[in-house]
Amino acid sequence: MQAKQLRMFLRNLRQEDLIECLEIQPSRMGTELVGRSEALRAWNELIRSRSFNCIVLEADLVAHGRRIVGFGASAFVSPAFASDELANPRPGLNSRIIASIVNGKPVVLSEAELRFANTAGDLDLVILYGSFENCLLSEDERSDGFTMMGASFLEQHLGYRISQMINEVVDDVEKYYNDRTHAWREISTYAEFWEVNPASTWDRRRALHLISRNYFSRNGVMIDLLFLRRTPVLELRDADQQLLAAALGGSTDEELACRLTQNLSTIKKRWASLFERTLERRPDLFPDVSTDSGPTRGKQKRHHLLAYVRAHPEELRPHEAASRAKE
Repeated sequence: MQAKQLRMFLRNLRQEDLIECLEIQPSRMGTELVGRSEALRAWNELIRSRSFNCIVLEADLVAHGRRIVGFGASAFVSPAFASDELANPRPGLNSRIIASIVNGKPVVLSEAELRFANTAGDLDLVILYGSFENCLLSEDERSDGFTMMGASFLEQHLGYRISQMINEVVDDVEKYYNDRTHAWREISTYAEFWEVNPASTWDRRRALHLISRNYFSRNGVMIDLLFLRRTPVLELRDADQQLLAAALGGSTDEELACRLTQNLSTIKKRWASLFERTLERRPDLFPDVSTDSGPTRGKQKRHHLLAYVRAHPEELRPHEAASRAKE
């Protein structure tokens, strides 16, 4: 008899999930330099940053009920920090990021820094987590989860000006799945560190992996999309981006009003204003959409606009408007 297929699904992180997610792979919590309580405080601060992205993988397990079985997280960091990590490889990448937050000198980009780099510069991305509850999942289930979280990672990071992605794998399972992508290259096993620090207690399975825009071969695989750079043309306001991102998730106007804590009439006015400004700025992008009002026409305009930003995720990423960037 064929085994019953495990039901797994992705969802956003909830505040109360954080400890359970971090304990999936304790070696990635970053407690080594600051201790557990301070590290947890730093993570609670980190998840509020616009430079942070994450996803939770849940499963319906017969013996354990519904459980979180996977967690993926990333953060954009300063170019100085990224350069130092690559020039001086040593164990504890996450621990140094967490310690920087605890010490009040975060290497994670502020929103202003993120906007600036994503407008005309380069972005360095660190993979903080990409881990599974290995003891609860079979190899096939881990493989499915890896594919699901990989697709989500792609969706969350498309449209950014990513230059390189850095990942410190902490065990053989993570190394195996990195190798499966045929994209990550191992740039250090910390051999020089071990020579100088033979008594170090860091796990020797750790290694530093990298994907670089300059190095990548561009073979037409999906991960190439992360290095595709397109300039946003709509110059959407933060409020516009928030509305569109929520609508892309399938929310109705009524659900948007609840989620954004506004009344329904305000949501409708926001849509009307957004359509008017969009068509005024770039009418050539929506040649088949008139400026007529009405329920049917409004739905048509919304459909066209959502289709456009879905195909152009750079429109929903932090950026500086051209008028501000020239100042």
